[in-house]
Amino acid sequence: MKQLWNITIEDYFEVVKRAKARGIKAGESIEEVFIEYMEEKNKKPFGATELSTDELLKEQASHGLNPLAIETDEEGKQTYKIVKKKEEK
Repeated sequence: MKQLWNITIEDYFEVVKRAKARGIKAGESIEEVFIEYMEEKNKKPFGATELSTDELLKEQASHGLNPLAIETDEEGKQTYKIVKKKEEK
């Protein structure tokens, strides 16, 4: 089950900074660093889901939201896309 978090961009940058300091390379998982940081800040996830990332993005879009999907390849290159509800004809 995947946990859902509400974080600030500052939180994200701090996690990335800490991951780099530990020698974690771009494209590798920073989950351990993220969880430690959230525990340090006493933040809890706001929910959980069994949906895959694609399913969750489509579900959110179907409710009128436009989530940002960030994908990272093995070399650390990131691609971004905004997921929107498909228009019915």
